[in-house]
Amino acid sequence: MPADAAAERPALIIAKFEKALHDRSAFSCGFGPIDNFLKSSLSDHVKNGFVTAWVATAEGDAAVLGFYTLGALVIRAGLGPAKWQRAGIPDIPAIYIRAVAVRTDIQRQGLGTALVVDAMKRCLGISEQMGAAAIVLDVLEDAHFERRWTFYADLGFQPLGDPENPHRVFIPMADVRATLG
Repeated sequence: MPADAAAERPALIIAKFEKALHDRSAFSCGFGPIDNFLKSSLSDHVKNGFVTAWVATAEGDAAVLGFYTLGALVIRAGLGPAKWQRAGIPDIPAIYIRAVAVRTDIQRQGLGTALVVDAMKRCLGISEQMGAAAIVLDVLEDAHFERRWTFYADLGFQPLGDPENPHRVFIPMADVRATLG
């Protein structure tokens, strides 16, 4: 893309989800359950306190380009790094990224990375207010699983070692702090 075309793009805004302000109607990331979650369930999940959601839009346009959600999670101390196992507590507090999705027509242009980095920065702030040893997410399995797995590995996520969920990955908050803090 020519440099002048990139300069003409409206600025990207990542803001807390507001049902009345963000247009989800045309969103499609290519994975039906995530599309349905955004369009049909997200508002209720936010209202009930299950997650908070952050959406990316272009300045001056309400159409959702991408989004992520954050929630609380505990991990059994027997999973993850040895220091968790030696901590002497049954559960390790973490922040769970339930979903990260980018509209199909703009995938592979850096928005996914921007969303995950924004989520990591937000998680750092949360971890300063309450205990959180890691950020955890599940890599969705479909035809693009390998691409997703590599994407998260490149950002520093590693397998949690959960035999019940082999696609669950984590990044220690200490690593996030060292990189982004």
